[in-house]
Amino acid sequence: MKFTFYLFIFSVSILFSCATNSGVSDAFSKYSGEDGVTTVTVPGWAIKLVGRFAELDEEERYFLQSIDKIKVLTIEDESLNSTVNFHDEFYNKINARNKLDMLVQVRDQGEDITILGKINEEELTELIILVSGEENTMVYLKGSINLDELKQLIAKSDLNAGLLKI
Repeated sequence: MKFTFYLFIFSVSILFSCATNSGVSDAFSKYSGEDGVTTVTVPGWAIKLVGRFAELDEEERYFLQSIDKIKVLTIEDESLNSTVNFHDEFYNKINARNKLDMLVQVRDQGEDITILGKINEEELTELIILVSGEENTMVYLKGSINLDELKQLIAKSDLNAGLLKI
């Protein structure tokens, strides 16, 4: 009986740890394998391996160690790109349950950039970047990124030119 209970708990935890936002999954399912579309998925173990052996600062190493998955979908074919708008097609599916906070939204001359995040207490657990317009790109990041550590990393980087403050 104990074995069955632990097997059930283990299975459920694996299922939830592998879960991806349904809108992100829909986008990858629809466009993966299409000509002119590039998809990249980097599992957490590979990211952690790079973080362990690369020559990085402590903040950079911590950041990489806190990422569980990165997925990138980019449409490079110009004719396909002109018929697709990731924002219009997937934004409502991605944020269907309003579990994500709008972090940044930019609308400028046909270009849409939306950054959504799921923040639990002191951690960023999901980040989705949607870019539509001349190019269509979707970036999905899942992990447990401490916001204070992220602030320190940004403070050390070139991003801290007074434009980005968390």
